[in-house]
Amino acid sequence: MARFLSALTLGAAMIMSSSPAFAHSTVKSTVPASGSVVNRSPDSVFINFNEPARMTSVVVAETGKADRKLEFTPPSGSTTSFRIPAPNLGAGRNEIKWKALSKDGHPVSGSIIIVIKAGATSSGDAPAASAEHTPH
Repeated sequence: MARFLSALTLGAAMIMSSSPAFAHSTVKSTVPASGSVVNRSPDSVFINFNEPARMTSVVVAETGKADRKLEFTPPSGSTTSFRIPAPNLGAGRNEIKWKALSKDGHPVSGSIIIVIKAGATSSGDAPAASAEHTPH
């Protein structure tokens, strides 16, 4: 009986650890990286997931201002990489808050912090810094 219970417990643990219902999409990387301090607002922000997801909402919270919805064109279906063009981030701390649906249908959310140095130029005033990202 003890062997049977031990085998049953082991089997249940193996099934639960491999079940896709327990895995949700997570952010693998962002460009710029969360916590970045930059001289100007980036031309685009990229959010890269570990598995396909569907982005449903992106807003930016700037110090002393109301949240502002960022426009982006979600691709049809799910993808692992999202581009948010022209976020026009202001000087100071900016928190980009996103919401998405995992491929298993569960909602996931998070945020990226980007600090723009005081006296920064707008994104059109200076050449873009090169950054690696995963395209759609």
